[in-house]
Amino acid sequence: MQIALKIKLLFLLFISTLFVKAQIETTIFNESGRLRPEKMPFFTNRQLVVSEDNTYSFKNSDTQQTNTLYFCTYNYETGEIDLNMRALNMGEGYPVEKVNHNILYDIYEYYRLKKGIKNFYIIVGGYGKSFDKQVNSYMQRLKIQYGDSLFQKALVSVFAWGTQDKAYRYYNALRVSKRGAADFAIFQHMLDEFMSDTAYFEDHPNDLTVSILFSSMANELFRSYILERKKQNIPLVKTYNNITFVGSVAPRNVFEEGEAFHNLNQMTDTVRLVINSKDILLKMSSLAHLKNRIGNKGPSNPDNLPGFVKVSDIKGIITKEDMKRMGHDYVLTNPIFQDALLESIERNIESKSEE
Repeated sequence: MQIALKIKLLFLLFISTLFVKAQIETTIFNESGRLRPEKMPFFTNRQLVVSEDNTYSFKNSDTQQTNTLYFCTYNYETGEIDLNMRALNMGEGYPVEKVNHNILYDIYEYYRLKKGIKNFYIIVGGYGKSFDKQVNSYMQRLKIQYGDSLFQKALVSVFAWGTQDKAYRYYNALRVSKRGAADFAIFQHMLDEFMSDTAYFEDHPNDLTVSILFSSMANELFRSYILERKKQNIPLVKTYNNITFVGSVAPRNVFEEGEAFHNLNQMTDTVRLVINSKDILLKMSSLAHLKNRIGNKGPSNPDNLPGFVKVSDIKGIITKEDMKRMGHDYVLTNPIFQDALLESIERNIESKSEE
């Protein structure tokens, strides 16, 4: 039976590539029961691994640009992963055509319509992590640190990208971030399409708060994505209420005119740039590449930042516990930072209630 299930999965993956009818081809693996209170949606571009008992996981290393995203759920109680859908970009550039089955509608209808959750958060973590650390360990730690105060009020999802690597091979991260940007483009296109569906929202509540946080090398992934999107003449779409940059490796002039993030107000209402001069990893990166990073040095011209950019200097709240992870992982270790995030969620809930 297990062998038959595995063959069925491989057959679906194969047969879906034979009949190309759209730029993004979708394959549905699990129609029922994929969204539950104890499960968290996440998406990944890592290569799929199917074990002999037909359980799913994803490769930790040697991740290449796949032009593929797998949309899955992670079960907090059991650690099990359900594989729900594959989205494959069949085109040469970033996707622009309508998606046959956009799973974001399913996610909205479960979390917003059934559970009443209006706050969606996406976390795009750093580069040198195993799949287990990006999903299992990270989400368990997030659950422990924030508890039900966060998870009963907000949907938290993760983009598990990158590849497991050693710190001294950090120079590989730039290349891998560009690969990840091409795969992130699939998700962003699906989000653009969903958030722009005015006909759908005529009959459904249009009151979501969608925020995304980029940490460490994910900032470079996003910068690569924005630059390539501009190169392909794909206009930005207002999909986010807030974009937060934490531990950013982006250059200090990234918000200046002509640079990648100067026009991000076309994509988001606000940007929160978090600066921490005690971030040891960013100091190491600056020394290795002879380039200052905005995440620890701040913007090169702070007085002329676009009005939608808000800067938070958190050097004063960094603790000894934060420094155990070289001052780079304070989203999960710093209680003041955690309280600020929860307060932000509360404000979003109150503002939506007033509307």
